[in-house]
Amino acid sequence: MTHSSLRPTKTRSRRHDNPSRWILGAACATLLLTSACTPASGSPDGQDGASEVSASALRTSGVSFKTVLGNRYVGAQNNGGGAVIATATSAQAWEKFTLDDINGGSLESGDTVFIIAGTGQYFQAANGGGSSLNAASANALGWETFRIVKQSGSGVIANGDIVGLQTVTTGHWVSAENGGGGTVFAYGGAFGSWEQLAISGLPSGPTTPPPTTTGTRVVGYLPNWYGSYASWVGRVDFAKLTHVNLAFALGDANGHLELAPSSDLATFVNAAHAKGVKVFPSLCGGGGDGRITPFYQPDKVDAFVDHIIDFVVSNNMDGIDVDVEAPDRMGTLYDTFIAKLIAKARPRGLPVTAAVAQWMQYGMSDTTLRSFDFITVMSYDNAGTWTGAGEHSSYAQAQTALTFYANKGVSKDKIVLGVPFYGYCWGNCGGQSSKYVLYKDILAKYPNAWNADWINADGAQYSYNGLATMRAKTTLGKQYGGIMIWELAGDQSTSSEQSLLRAIHGALQ
Repeated sequence: MTHSSLRPTKTRSRRHDNPSRWILGAACATLLLTSACTPASGSPDGQDGASEVSASALRTSGVSFKTVLGNRYVGAQNNGGGAVIATATSAQAWEKFTLDDINGGSLESGDTVFIIAGTGQYFQAANGGGSSLNAASANALGWETFRIVKQSGSGVIANGDIVGLQTVTTGHWVSAENGGGGTVFAYGGAFGSWEQLAISGLPSGPTTPPPTTTGTRVVGYLPNWYGSYASWVGRVDFAKLTHVNLAFALGDANGHLELAPSSDLATFVNAAHAKGVKVFPSLCGGGGDGRITPFYQPDKVDAFVDHIIDFVVSNNMDGIDVDVEAPDRMGTLYDTFIAKLIAKARPRGLPVTAAVAQWMQYGMSDTTLRSFDFITVMSYDNAGTWTGAGEHSSYAQAQTALTFYANKGVSKDKIVLGVPFYGYCWGNCGGQSSKYVLYKDILAKYPNAWNADWINADGAQYSYNGLATMRAKTTLGKQYGGIMIWELAGDQSTSSEQSLLRAIHGALQ
């Protein structure tokens, strides 16, 4: 099938001016997958799939939660097996729990946790949230999964910090009515005063830091409209990358992902893994929201998440990148989708990342933003075919974008700076008045283009990033979480001294 019906109406994202995105969709072959995430046998609560806790999961016993408003400790009646209450004025056996951080490493804001009472039974939000909370479950599934969030933002959680517990399934907050004195529910619609809990009982000494990728991330997107992925195995310089995001995976009519034939993916993934590079499918892309957002609906989202996990596992991939660029079609449904996706991905050791941009940030909550394993910031397209000539990706714009996301409470090491391997032409652009143009094509026409960011010649104006700006942005990105590239196909071979990827690699040394 082709993607011609997906031509976008908005014009602010990196993909919108690449016509081959829409006309060469035949490379995106149908890959129908059936969900492997069926209910666990004998599951009494009818939840939709078991979580497999990763080997690096960290358990901490003796953890307590005290309501900020009423100074009452959260307790499990009978030490487990009954309702969760908030009546005690001191922390004794019923008020002390084991916190199972399935992300491993230090307990950080945004981590996904299970809470276990003294009898070994798990906290459970009935129906996934919106109702009562009990400590009576023998399962570690969706209804038992919570996200722990610091009121003050991101970072490691310490004793005395004010936190909230949000159900991963529905996004409700654990709430002690009137601040304590009675039963605890999982129906809070926001992180308000009834939902504020002071945590204690965490280790006071140094904690094990979360596992990190050696060196700085270098994440390159590779679209499926430039030929088969197998054909790129000999052209992608894996030694200069840490991640490759394959673009774009879209849902068919039933929410099964389509990206490329499985044999094509296997050839590329195996080659990347042999060089120590991780491969993620990237969901959606600019203009692809019509093939993704319908599956956020409550009656479809669980199956859609299962299809995504199954696709990644079946194709031996390493995580999931979410690149939805339709803020008006995101909101609460998007937040719930991401929460459910993370809840099922992380226990399997699959990171979930997102491509983000300031112009569309209103489409997701700050809690969701901080929940990703890392974000890639699309710091480009400040000008394009939808505007007059101008700088589309300046160094100053990159500084502003990074500061914006740091001020949102995202840890600096989780903010990856996006850079362009393309530019825009205005004026005499080969029969067009403006167009998206790859860096290597600019260089082919103007061999000294590597030495500037702007060309004004032959009745045309070009805006792009040359080598000096790319090196400067890499130095800046190194102070954060690394560099992301849209798109690898836009570069010269790294054997050339004019290669942008070669410049990035050199600036990281």
